Amino acid sequence: ALATPAAFAAVTATQLPGVGYVVQGSTSVTGAVANNTLTVNPASTSPVVIQWGGSAPAATVAPTINGTGTAGFNIGASATVKFTATKASKTAPILNIDATGNPSMILGTMTAAGSFASPVYVADANGIVVGAGSVINLPAGLGLINADETSSQAQAVFTSGNALPISFQGATGGVTISAGANLASVGGFLLVAGAGNVNVAGAFVSNGGHTAYAINDTTPVTVDAGVGGYFSGTTFTPQDYSAAQTFGSLSTTSYSAGGFVYQDAANSAVNLNLGTTTSPYSATSLSVLADGNVNLASGGDLTQVRNLTSSSVDGSDPSEPGTFDWSGMLTNNGVMDYGDQTGSTLIPTTAYADIYANGNIHANTTISQYGGFDNATSGLVNAGSIYAYGNSFSNAGTLQMGDNGYHPYLSATATKGNINLGGTVDVVGVGSYAGPTALSYLYLDAASTTGQSVTVNTTPLTVGTAGASGYAEIAATNVNLDSSLTVSGGGDFYFYPYSVDNASAAPVSGSFVLASGATLSAQNLHLGTESWNYGPAYTSYKINGSMVATGTAASDGAFLGGSYYYSGDYKASVFNVSGAGSITAGNLTFTNLLGSVNNITTGQILANGFQVNAPTGGAVNISVDAVGSAPQGFNLNVNGNATLNSGGTQAVLTQTPAGNPTYTQYLMPANANSNLVVQTSGNLTVNAGNLGSYGNTLSGYFFQWPGLVYLQANGGQLTSTTAIANAYAAQASTGHAGVFLIGDNI
Repeated sequence: ALATPAAFAAVTATQLPGVGYVVQGSTSVTGAVANNTLTVNPASTSPVVIQWGGSAPAATVAPTINGTGTAGFNIGASATVKFTATKASKTAPILNIDATGNPSMILGTMTAAGSFASPVYVADANGIVVGAGSVINLPAGLGLINADETSSQAQAVFTSGNALPISFQGATGGVTISAGANLASVGGFLLVAGAGNVNVAGAFVSNGGHTAYAINDTTPVTVDAGVGGYFSGTTFTPQDYSAAQTFGSLSTTSYSAGGFVYQDAANSAVNLNLGTTTSPYSATSLSVLADGNVNLASGGDLTQVRNLTSSSVDGSDPSEPGTFDWSGMLTNNGVMDYGDQTGSTLIPTTAYADIYANGNIHANTTISQYGGFDNATSGLVNAGSIYAYGNSFSNAGTLQMGDNGYHPYLSATATKGNINLGGTVDVVGVGSYAGPTALSYLYLDAASTTGQSVTVNTTPLTVGTAGASGYAEIAATNVNLDSSLTVSGGGDFYFYPYSVDNASAAPVSGSFVLASGATLSAQNLHLGTESWNYGPAYTSYKINGSMVATGTAASDGAFLGGSYYYSGDYKASVFNVSGAGSITAGNLTFTNLLGSVNNITTGQILANGFQVNAPTGGAVNISVDAVGSAPQGFNLNVNGNATLNSGGTQAVLTQTPAGNPTYTQYLMPANANSNLVVQTSGNLTVNAGNLGSYGNTLSGYFFQWPGLVYLQANGGQLTSTTAIANAYAAQASTGHAGVFLIGDNI
């Protein structure tokens, strides 16, 4: 029984469902065959379960519907199945179960006739295919279910309450509705549920002499790939495999027989190809669930499906009928338009787009699973502002956002994976608006777990405009800025390195890379001034492009590293800063510097300075807080004038020996034998750090550095307003001692 089924015979053109047993519900069901047509006539309103093929329910039971036909539920291309009733009081929901072990093939016509006004379900644990030339006319509803419905428990639930429990345990084959299949006259609901691939295709068909959507856009449609649960009315409710086997208001104990257990089919996928760019699909209600991926096909267009996910973040808004839930990746290869599109003309819009993985997918655990979103190369999202929340977020296509004076925003949160913002991010004017187009803010959050990254490689992004400042925030362990990002109008840029929410935990190490040719520009650049969870974090900065802090106020500048609320705890530390790029700022502060700052290109120390540019007509005020546990290097090459102070750097530690308070003991700090080299093309002024007569420091304020101090004003005057204290020469290593002051005037 567990072996691979033998190859099954192809469905003939006139083949009809055969060997039908009525196994649940009223036995007053008749079937007649004539002219390649099977007519099924229930004689009561009680739900009915018909088993086609397979073992007889009992040894003495004979099939009562087309008993001499080919076993299984198959409809040939030239065959028709009619579900009929002589009067409305004699119509019943029917669950057809193909028990042959072979997929069900619906290639011909399945229709309601007479007064039949009940839904019809087809269930096959081995798959269902609806062929390209098929026609299905069931005004009360259709369910296509690739699941095992032979459980007596599940059947009892169906016949007692007209709810259908669905478990994908042992199911294979999926469900395919082929392009060219005509389901335009399926009303009430359409349920398509399967394990593996669930493929729903079709644009338009000729139906009743006029062109119609192949799948009626006014019919509530539910597409489910591998998510166990129960279907009732038009609603599918996911259930976890470990949950009690309850079915709506039906009690567990009443249906304890049959061994039914909810089971998902992991790694299943929904593939949707509905509508076209010239005639978008405009579903009233479309729900998609996948314990795996959801793929929106290239050329497909879900323009009027406003709600690809719920606009109320928790999915509780009843006014939004559609919802997408997935545990893998939602990939858009077509069009997701949140505005109003007429024909092939895509109209820019300010409508809000919510791409939210609700987490309703349990995936055989009690923990909800969030999915990711990928706007692929051919994908287009047309909206005003875009809010995305899920495992990951990526764009290789086009994100088109409309601006009518209220600038849109782009917000993406990744709970487990990465954020890759590539492709095109285009902000365009809406209506008569022809002013500057920019984002109001950019928010990219991949700081939920260690190691997540944010990569930006798209058309140059502008956030904010003159008179309307914006801001940009990126939170992650690792950041790669491969393209330019400009924050205009006086707005700031913030980078928050990920950390664990525990001050005593091991620090999280990451990197921030600005690519060659890229520019990061804002009034203030806050680079790790606080960590995301206020725990310890280490970040190395590789700056090959240009960082520009455009602010002109006395407090504006570029700030690397920091501490939460400026306390000594929860440090966002700076490891190494290197690269062939530059930083331009009025103030440049290195707080909690653990490594080195340089751009090593040669053995000549003066040629290895990291490039810093003073603002035009002014000076850059540099502060360095070197607190490493090993020798550090700080080497800057300043274009213009500069001032330099030593922040919280300590050259000598002091302590009072135990039991002898009369004496002070002087100790070398952990980063002794460090080198500091700063050269300017203009004037250089040296000021004291911010450590005074308190703690384990020397009495008074000094410029402090634990090793070599080499200061050179190449084009002007070198001035020191303070004493310069460094490590003792007798204890310093060769090449790491001395104070050197070089300038035309000192």
